[in-house]
Amino acid sequence: DPLWSRGLGDVYKRQVVNIYADNHKSPWKFMQGRWQVEEEYGFKSEVVFKKLKDGEGASGKWEDQDGNKFSELIGWLSDKKQMVSLGFGTNGAYWECDFTEVKAEHIKGTMMYRDHEGKLHEGDYMIKKISNVLCESQFKIKDSKDGKLKVYKGTFKKVVKAKE
Repeated sequence: DPLWSRGLGDVYKRQVVNIYADNHKSPWKFMQGRWQVEEEYGFKSEVVFKKLKDGEGASGKWEDQDGNKFSELIGWLSDKKQMVSLGFGTNGAYWECDFTEVKAEHIKGTMMYRDHEGKLHEGDYMIKKISNVLCESQFKIKDSKDGKLKVYKGTFKKVVKAKE
Protein backbone atom coordinates (compact mmCIF):
# COMPACT_ATOMS: atom_id res chain seq x y z
CA ASP A 1 0.00 0.00 0.00
CA PRO A 2 1.71 3.22 -1.14
CA LEU A 3 -0.10 5.26 1.55
CA TRP A 4 1.79 3.39 4.28
CA SER A 5 5.44 4.07 4.91
CA ARG A 6 7.84 2.32 7.22
CA GLY A 7 9.09 4.45 10.09
CA LEU A 8 11.90 3.94 12.56
CA GLY A 9 11.81 0.81 14.73
CA ASP A 10 9.27 -0.94 12.50
CA VAL A 11 6.55 1.56 13.43
CA TYR A 12 4.23 2.11 10.49
CA LYS A 13 2.67 5.48 10.00
CA ARG A 14 -0.08 6.48 7.61
CA GLN A 15 0.54 9.28 5.11
CA VAL A 16 -2.51 11.49 4.75
CA VAL A 17 -3.23 12.68 1.24
CA ASN A 18 -6.03 15.20 0.73
CA ILE A 19 -7.44 14.47 -2.72
CA TYR A 20 -9.45 17.71 -2.61
CA ALA A 21 -6.43 19.98 -2.11
CA ASP A 22 -5.60 20.18 -5.83
CA ASN A 23 -5.50 23.98 -6.18
CA HIS A 24 -9.24 24.23 -6.74
CA LYS A 25 -9.30 28.01 -7.33
CA SER A 26 -9.37 29.43 -10.85
CA PRO A 27 -6.39 31.63 -11.79
CA TRP A 28 -8.85 33.80 -13.80
CA LYS A 29 -10.75 36.20 -11.56
CA PHE A 30 -14.45 36.02 -12.47
CA MET A 31 -15.98 39.30 -13.61
CA GLN A 32 -18.57 40.77 -11.24
CA GLY A 33 -21.04 43.61 -11.58
CA ARG A 34 -22.50 45.35 -14.65
CA TRP A 35 -20.58 45.23 -17.96
CA GLN A 36 -21.18 46.57 -21.50
CA VAL A 37 -20.16 44.03 -24.16
CA GLU A 38 -19.64 44.83 -27.85
CA GLU A 39 -18.39 42.34 -30.44
CA GLU A 40 -17.53 43.32 -34.06
CA TYR A 41 -19.77 40.60 -35.51
CA GLY A 42 -22.79 42.59 -34.33
CA PHE A 43 -23.37 41.43 -30.74
CA LYS A 44 -24.04 44.29 -28.33
CA SER A 45 -25.28 43.58 -24.83
CA GLU A 46 -25.28 44.46 -21.17
CA VAL A 47 -24.59 41.77 -18.58
CA VAL A 48 -24.64 41.56 -14.81
CA PHE A 49 -22.23 38.97 -13.41
CA LYS A 50 -22.57 37.54 -9.89
CA LYS A 51 -20.03 35.27 -8.24
CA LEU A 52 -21.45 31.90 -7.22
CA LYS A 53 -21.89 31.51 -3.47
CA ASP A 54 -21.34 27.76 -3.40
CA GLY A 55 -18.82 27.07 -6.14
CA GLU A 56 -15.94 28.43 -8.20
CA GLY A 57 -17.80 30.33 -10.91
CA ALA A 58 -20.29 33.05 -11.79
CA SER A 59 -23.72 33.59 -13.30
CA GLY A 60 -24.56 36.18 -15.92
CA LYS A 61 -27.85 37.83 -16.88
CA TRP A 62 -27.63 39.29 -20.39
CA GLU A 63 -29.87 41.58 -22.44
CA ASP A 64 -28.81 42.54 -25.97
CA GLN A 65 -29.59 45.62 -28.05
CA ASP A 66 -32.79 43.99 -29.43
CA GLY A 67 -34.16 42.97 -26.02
CA ASN A 68 -33.11 39.32 -26.33
CA LYS A 69 -32.11 37.78 -23.02
CA PHE A 70 -29.60 35.14 -21.94
CA SER A 71 -28.85 33.31 -18.71
CA GLU A 72 -25.24 32.17 -18.35
CA LEU A 73 -23.41 29.84 -16.01
CA ILE A 74 -19.61 29.97 -15.88
CA GLY A 75 -17.62 27.42 -13.93
CA TRP A 76 -14.10 26.22 -13.15
CA LEU A 77 -13.35 22.52 -13.69
CA SER A 78 -10.68 22.22 -10.99
CA ASP A 79 -9.30 18.81 -11.94
CA LYS A 80 -9.05 19.68 -15.66
CA LYS A 81 -7.83 23.26 -15.01
CA GLN A 82 -10.42 24.44 -17.56
CA MET A 83 -13.38 26.79 -17.57
CA VAL A 84 -16.77 26.39 -19.23
CA SER A 85 -19.47 28.91 -20.03
CA LEU A 86 -22.99 27.98 -21.11
CA GLY A 87 -25.51 30.63 -22.12
CA PHE A 88 -29.16 30.04 -23.02
CA GLY A 89 -31.30 32.71 -24.61
CA THR A 90 -34.56 33.59 -26.27
CA ASN A 91 -35.47 32.15 -29.71
CA GLY A 92 -33.26 29.07 -29.26
CA ALA A 93 -30.06 31.10 -29.08
CA TYR A 94 -27.19 29.70 -27.02
CA TRP A 95 -23.43 29.62 -26.62
CA GLU A 96 -20.98 27.09 -25.33
CA CYS A 97 -17.41 28.09 -24.49
CA ASP A 98 -14.71 25.64 -23.50
CA PHE A 99 -11.66 27.49 -22.23
CA THR A 100 -8.74 25.04 -22.18
CA GLU A 101 -6.10 27.67 -21.34
CA VAL A 102 -6.95 29.58 -18.17
CA LYS A 103 -4.49 32.12 -16.77
CA ALA A 104 -4.85 35.25 -14.61
CA GLU A 105 -4.41 37.50 -17.67
CA HIS A 106 -6.51 35.60 -20.27
CA ILE A 107 -8.76 32.66 -21.08
CA LYS A 108 -8.55 30.87 -24.45
CA GLY A 109 -10.54 28.10 -26.03
CA THR A 110 -13.43 27.55 -28.41
CA MET A 111 -16.92 28.99 -28.71
CA MET A 112 -20.02 27.78 -30.48
CA TYR A 113 -22.66 30.52 -30.68
CA ARG A 114 -26.13 30.09 -32.20
CA ASP A 115 -27.74 33.47 -32.71
CA HIS A 116 -31.43 34.38 -32.49
CA GLU A 117 -31.85 33.82 -36.24
CA GLY A 118 -30.52 30.26 -36.00
CA LYS A 119 -27.09 30.97 -37.56
CA LEU A 120 -24.21 29.04 -36.00
CA HIS A 121 -20.84 30.73 -35.39
CA GLU A 122 -17.97 28.48 -34.31
CA GLY A 123 -14.29 29.13 -33.69
CA ASP A 124 -11.46 30.08 -31.36
CA TYR A 125 -12.38 32.53 -28.61
CA MET A 126 -10.21 34.45 -26.19
CA ILE A 127 -10.83 37.06 -23.49
CA LYS A 128 -7.82 39.09 -22.34
CA LYS A 129 -7.81 41.15 -19.13
CA ILE A 130 -6.53 44.68 -19.79
CA SER A 131 -7.52 46.11 -16.38
CA ASN A 132 -10.13 45.55 -13.65
CA VAL A 133 -12.65 47.50 -15.75
CA LEU A 134 -11.68 46.44 -19.30
CA CYS A 135 -11.30 43.13 -21.13
CA GLU A 136 -10.80 42.54 -24.85
CA SER A 137 -12.15 39.55 -26.75
CA GLN A 138 -11.21 37.92 -30.03
CA PHE A 139 -13.36 35.46 -31.98
CA LYS A 140 -11.74 33.70 -34.98
CA ILE A 141 -14.23 31.95 -37.25
CA LYS A 142 -14.36 30.62 -40.80
CA ASP A 143 -16.82 32.56 -42.92
CA SER A 144 -19.68 30.28 -44.00
CA LYS A 145 -19.83 31.91 -47.46
CA ASP A 146 -16.19 32.11 -48.60
CA GLY A 147 -14.45 29.86 -46.05
CA LYS A 148 -11.96 32.61 -45.14
CA LEU A 149 -10.81 33.13 -41.56
CA LYS A 150 -12.31 36.23 -39.99
CA VAL A 151 -11.20 37.79 -36.73
CA TYR A 152 -13.76 39.74 -34.73
CA LYS A 153 -12.61 41.85 -31.81
CA GLY A 154 -14.71 42.99 -28.90
CA THR A 155 -14.69 44.72 -25.55
CA PHE A 156 -16.08 44.08 -22.08
CA LYS A 157 -16.29 47.43 -20.23
CA LYS A 158 -17.31 47.58 -16.58
CA VAL A 159 -20.04 50.10 -15.84
CA VAL A 160 -18.56 52.22 -13.08
CA LYS A 161 -20.88 54.57 -11.21
CA ALA A 162 -19.80 58.20 -11.44
CA LYS A 163 -18.86 59.77 -8.10
CA GLU A 164 -21.24 62.57 -7.13
